[in-house]
Amino acid sequence: MGLFSRLRRTSAPQKFVSNDPFDLQTPLLYFSQNDPWRIGDACEGLQIFGGTGSGKTSGSGQAVARAFLNHGFGGLVLTAKKDERREWERYMHEAGRSEQLLIFSPSGEWRFDFLNYEMSRPGVGAGQTENLVNLFSSVMEIAERKQQYGGGDSYWQRAMKQLLRNAIDLLAVAKGKVSLPDLYDLVSSAPQSIAESNNEDWQKRSFCFQAILEGDHKAVEPMRKRDFEMAARYWLSEFPKLAEKTRSIIVNTFTTMADGFLRGTLRELFCTSMNFAPEMSLEGAVILLDLPVKEYGELGQLSQVLFKYIWQQAIERRDTSANHRPVFLWADESQNFITSYDREFQSTARSSRACTVYLTQNLPNYYAELGGEKSRSEADAFLGNLQTKIFHANGDHTTNKWASELFAQSWQLRGNMNTGFSETGGATGGQGASESLEYDVLPQEFSTLRKGGHVNGLCVDAIIFQGGRVWNRTGKTFIKSTFTQE
Repeated sequence: MGLFSRLRRTSAPQKFVSNDPFDLQTPLLYFSQNDPWRIGDACEGLQIFGGTGSGKTSGSGQAVARAFLNHGFGGLVLTAKKDERREWERYMHEAGRSEQLLIFSPSGEWRFDFLNYEMSRPGVGAGQTENLVNLFSSVMEIAERKQQYGGGDSYWQRAMKQLLRNAIDLLAVAKGKVSLPDLYDLVSSAPQSIAESNNEDWQKRSFCFQAILEGDHKAVEPMRKRDFEMAARYWLSEFPKLAEKTRSIIVNTFTTMADGFLRGTLRELFCTSMNFAPEMSLEGAVILLDLPVKEYGELGQLSQVLFKYIWQQAIERRDTSANHRPVFLWADESQNFITSYDREFQSTARSSRACTVYLTQNLPNYYAELGGEKSRSEADAFLGNLQTKIFHANGDHTTNKWASELFAQSWQLRGNMNTGFSETGGATGGQGASESLEYDVLPQEFSTLRKGGHVNGLCVDAIIFQGGRVWNRTGKTFIKSTFTQE
C-alpha cells in the first residue's frame, strides 16, 4: 500500500489485555500494525485539521468517535451543522448504545436550568459568586471578543465581572436564589445617577432598590451580610457615578447576552426546569447539544459554550478513584466553540480522564475567531496542549507549514549538476551533491493526500503527529495512515 497503511481497528499481534476496560494502556485504534493509540493518548487531546471535503469527519473523525463509543465512553457533543445529530444517532445505534444518547433540543424532553444547577450542585463551590461570574464570562467572551472593548483582561471585562458579582451577591441574599430574569431586571432597573438613587418614585418602581430593601431585613451569616452591604453600596453609589457611556456599554454587554436566554427556545431550555445534569456523561451518557450554529446562529453558539463550560467544570470535579470512565468533548467546526478556558481545562484533562477532540479546517479559523493581538499565541498555546494532531488534505499554506514544522527537519543529500562553456566553445560540466536541512514532510505534500469518496476507494489519507512519540513503523515523529469511510 506504499507509504500509507490501512487503519487497523483489530488487535495488533500482541494485544494488550487488562481486566479494567478503562485502563489507560488499552488501545483504541491502530495507526499501523504496531502503533496503537491508547486511552491515555486520547486523554491528552486530539486536534484534526483538514480542508473542506478532505474526509476529516468521515475518516479519522468517524474512526475516533466509533472507538470511543465501542469502549463505553460518555461524552458531550457540540454541533455546528444540522446533520451532526443524524451522524451521532447512527454511531450510537451501531455501537448498541442508542438508549444512552441524550439529545438536548427544543423538541426534546430535557431541560437544564443552569443557574439553579450552579447554585445547588454537589460540592463546596456550589453557589459561590465567583463561579457564577466566571460562568457568564465564558459566554460573554464569545459574544464580545470581536468587539473593540472585548477580550483579554480589559477594563470592560473587569467592569462586567464587577457588575455581575454585585448583582449575584445582592440577589442571593434578597431572594435566596439567583435567576437570569432577576439578574436582568436588577441590572435594567439600576439607578443612572446619584440623584435618581435618592428619588422616591424611582425607589418605588425599581426592582434593584426593592431587592436592596428586601435583603437588608434578611438574617444571614456575617460574611454573606458583608457581601450584601458591599453590593448595595455598589448599586446605590458606585454604579451611578460611572460615566454615562461607560455604564451604557457595561449594561448593554450583559443585557444583549442575557436577552437571548430570556426568550423563546433558550428560555425554555435553560431557564425553566432541570431534569438532567452534565454528570450523567460520567455514567456513560452521550449528551448532544442539538442547537447547531448553522441553524441557531449566535444563540446556538453561546448556549453551547455555556453548557460546555459547565460540563468542563463538572468533569474537573470528578473523583476518578470512584468512577474512572473516560469521557470525551467533541466539537466539529471547533473554531465556533473555543474559549480561553479550553487551554486551562486541557492542561489537567488527563488526570480527569477527559478526551478533547476538536476538528477544524485550518489554523486561520482559530486566529480569526479568537481575534485581537493575542489570537495567535492563544491558539498556539491551546493547540500545544492537544498532544495528537491529525492532518488531512489541506490547501491552506499557514496550516501546512505549521504542520511541517511540527515534524522534524533532517539533513538531506541533494544532487546537483552544472554546465558551462570553455573559452574554445566546448561544453563543460559536472555533477555533485550537497547537504541541506529540510522538512521531513514538505508543506505541499498535505495537498496531495487522498480525500475519500468512491474515486479513492473510500480511503482518506492523513499524517499523524503525537508529542513526545516516535512511531514504530516510521522511526520518526510522524506516521502516514489511511482511514476508511466504509
